[in-house]
Amino acid sequence: MPSVFAYSDYRAFMRDAFAEKKASCRFSWREFAKRAGYASPVFLKLVTEEKSSLSAEGIERVGLALGLTDKEQEFFRLLVPFTHETGNAKKQKLFNEMRKIAALCKGCIVEANLYDYYKEWHHSVIRELAPNVSSESEISKLLVPKIPLPQVKASLALLLKLGLLEKDSSGKYHQTSKHITTGESINSMAVRKHHENMGNLAVAALEDISKEERDISGITMGLSKEGFEAVKAELANFRRKIKEIATQSENENESVYRINLQLFPLSKEVKK
Repeated sequence: MPSVFAYSDYRAFMRDAFAEKKASCRFSWREFAKRAGYASPVFLKLVTEEKSSLSAEGIERVGLALGLTDKEQEFFRLLVPFTHETGNAKKQKLFNEMRKIAALCKGCIVEANLYDYYKEWHHSVIRELAPNVSSESEISKLLVPKIPLPQVKASLALLLKLGLLEKDSSGKYHQTSKHITTGESINSMAVRKHHENMGNLAVAALEDISKEERDISGITMGLSKEGFEAVKAELANFRRKIKEIATQSENENESVYRINLQLFPLSKEVKK
């Protein structure tokens, strides 16, 4: 059975656990439900399809049906509310508790490495600066706002550990790939935290950065569902174009910039 410690979504864990059991023996959703004490033969299938959810009692039933150990079940009890939680503070608290249990059991949450990279804004900036700067102390001085040297060193160590930077025999840093992307989904807690940090920096830039060195603007508009999807597609095309421009200018003297593209509702849908 897959390790529950490798998951940040309990429904994905249940789907994979079911698939593995089904492949090794005659196992069905009906049998799964029966072992968990459910009258409906398809209830757990509906849970994995996000059409229903587990209650506190259901968490215990499913853990028992899958044969989870005490520590695995303790992790699963946190994993279910973590999956459903939308508040950043509560979600992070649950995540920290999950990491502690996973560490005790020598497990690793897949999202943990992603979280370590995105939880601090300066990791991504240092990744861009390191190949073009001669020393760690110079990186510290160039960052806006400035980051103390010990934090710069810790960041570089993390980037090496995660394989996002590599160091050659002369001590020079190189990026293992030019771009990192989170894909089209921003459901990850790690990425939400990153956007929050970068949003705070954008607010600070209004006061700290001169108008000649920044470009901050916005549009408030009415959109239909179709218009919303069209704008999203246009933003995706724009991101690809910006990446092309950045790649073409990579051999020139560089500063590190950030673009925040934010499209979100300011009202509920008006019924006509």
